[in-house]
Amino acid sequence: MLFDEFLHATQYYRSPTPLENEWESDLVRMSDYGLETVQIRINWRWNERVENEYDFSDVDKLLALAEKRGKKVIIKFLLECAPQYVYDKYGGTRIAHDGTKLSPGSHGAFYGGFRPCFTNPYVLERAALFVEKVAERYSSRKSIIFWNAWNEIRNPSADDCFCPHCRKAFGKYLENKYGTIEKLNDFYKTAEESFENIEMPSMARGHWDIFEFKKFKAGYELNRWLKRVYDAVRKYDERPIMTHVGCPSVYQDTIEDNCEDAVVRKAVDFYGTSVCISSSMDTPERRLDYLMLNDFMRSIDENYLVYELYPGLGMFREYDTRFDMKFKQYAAIACGTKGINYWQWRAERVGHEADCAGLVKMNGKPREVTCEVKNLAETLKIDGDLFLHSVPKKSGAAILFDYDSGLMSAIEDYCVDNSFKRNPEARAYYHGAVKGMYRLLTELGVNCDFVQTTAPEKLADYKFAYVPYYTMIKKDVAAVLENFVKNGGVVIADEGFGMRQPNTWMQPYDVDCKPLLNAAMDERRICDGKESVSYKGKTAKIYPFKTTYDVSGGETVIDFEDGQPAVRKIRFGKGEFYLCGFSVGYSFLKTGDELWKLFTNERAEAAGVEKTAFGDGKSVYEKRLASGDKEIVFLLNVSDEEKSFEINGEVLRSGGDCRTDGNAVKIPAKGVGYAITKTARGSR
Repeated sequence: MLFDEFLHATQYYRSPTPLENEWESDLVRMSDYGLETVQIRINWRWNERVENEYDFSDVDKLLALAEKRGKKVIIKFLLECAPQYVYDKYGGTRIAHDGTKLSPGSHGAFYGGFRPCFTNPYVLERAALFVEKVAERYSSRKSIIFWNAWNEIRNPSADDCFCPHCRKAFGKYLENKYGTIEKLNDFYKTAEESFENIEMPSMARGHWDIFEFKKFKAGYELNRWLKRVYDAVRKYDERPIMTHVGCPSVYQDTIEDNCEDAVVRKAVDFYGTSVCISSSMDTPERRLDYLMLNDFMRSIDENYLVYELYPGLGMFREYDTRFDMKFKQYAAIACGTKGINYWQWRAERVGHEADCAGLVKMNGKPREVTCEVKNLAETLKIDGDLFLHSVPKKSGAAILFDYDSGLMSAIEDYCVDNSFKRNPEARAYYHGAVKGMYRLLTELGVNCDFVQTTAPEKLADYKFAYVPYYTMIKKDVAAVLENFVKNGGVVIADEGFGMRQPNTWMQPYDVDCKPLLNAAMDERRICDGKESVSYKGKTAKIYPFKTTYDVSGGETVIDFEDGQPAVRKIRFGKGEFYLCGFSVGYSFLKTGDELWKLFTNERAEAAGVEKTAFGDGKSVYEKRLASGDKEIVFLLNVSDEEKSFEINGEVLRSGGDCRTDGNAVKIPAKGVGYAITKTARGSR
């Protein structure tokens, strides 16, 4: 555990706002709402306008005021706003694949100098030197609780960056990975002359080159940049260092905006995320997206933070209700976050982010949601330590998440022409399948975890696994799946399982998962709901492909309309493996057909997956945390009527909107809260 208390903080200063004459009154008013930790974002361009001339007078004044008011402080770097000399003297301008210069710009979030190429070694070293100056200057300040090394770290564009420095670094990355050019050529069956003159991809149609390039950009390079900044801070200070992603890979378009979270996370002490989805929680889809965001982040870092929680995106369009804020606060805690940082105290007033995301308005007046910040602060005084030291209860169900398969799915969507244009009919197959299965399981009353293929051994903690479009099977993952099923686990695998070789080529013969599965793909056709399957009196359309396999052994569970096997069950050891000729998750996302719930529920129940006592995934969501002999039952009632439940065992106390009378728990319409018990289960 990195902290001694649950983090409850707010972003405050991002130069040039708020203005200096607003600082002290803002810091005083924050205490009225229980916010005693503030983040100061230090802007490279603002504080080093001229090379080697550092002016931290604004930070000095604000930090002194914060300390005067007893605030704890987070220091966060904004390196994407680079000084002009970085472009003019060190050639920091990014280059598009066609040679066009991507000149630095300015908008509300990045007020000038946005965004240099950090693969340029001169740029990265100047950035690291700036960070060193900051760390050296403030390392003695006891008010600082940790550092945030990089704001929303990501590679944000398909066309970013193709400068000579990137070409050289790409070759070095491939050399580190393959050793010799002969080994790379043999693996991909390509004909590159050397690592020194290897070209960067100009389109997505070759697959292998864009696959490696995005792995280079979204994983290797982001990790390297971040580690350089981490080391610059660590040179002067031993306090924890984090970063947070703008959009985690469970939601990313992995060509256009990408960060390989599991790789980047390794460069820092802990990790967090902005809330990259709609701020409003007014639909089932938005609520499930938010829950999935949190459950996914826990698979990247069990100490993750919800690092930019917006009180409505604002900008004269979208503003949270009190329910929206409460739902996001308590859902995050119920999923296991170790802290919440709001974005931001005062609504923005510059650029395209005018009136964006303030707990208080541009004029300093509180919004409707601000009282919920105060309410949570009061709750944390009582149960914050319990939340901090609790862990989510496992239901036994997991989605096996593979970044590489998501990347290949995106590459397929971008193969429209000789460019980086996205197909207007793109399916976002992989991410759609993940989202669909998460929703399906939630509606079944099953809380679902994620297991990363970078740590597949964690699958052993579960009983049921969904494997969405796992197109390139890794040997260590194949071995884990084999043992998982052999020991009694149940797997549902979508079509496309093992469809590609590790070099991105199609696999015409064997899905290469023996002895668990002896199968080969026969035919694959786009169907997109034009065909249906039937199962136990129910019929459902299938998406996005119809795929037939030649399978040795096993039995047919579902047939296609033409009589060919659509789902094959393979018994192996004590468990079962279901190979589907379509995507269960994606089909459910498109239609919500009951057949998919029936089919999946039977597999989950056979595996012994535990269901929630009260949650139905539609009107009430239920999550549980455990700590020692205590269990925290979180109930999020999104319906328009009060709900009552009876909990087995001793109820110690309740919080939020929950009210208890003995073992009875009541949660009002549009109410969220929790009950702390000594029991493991409850009854309706």
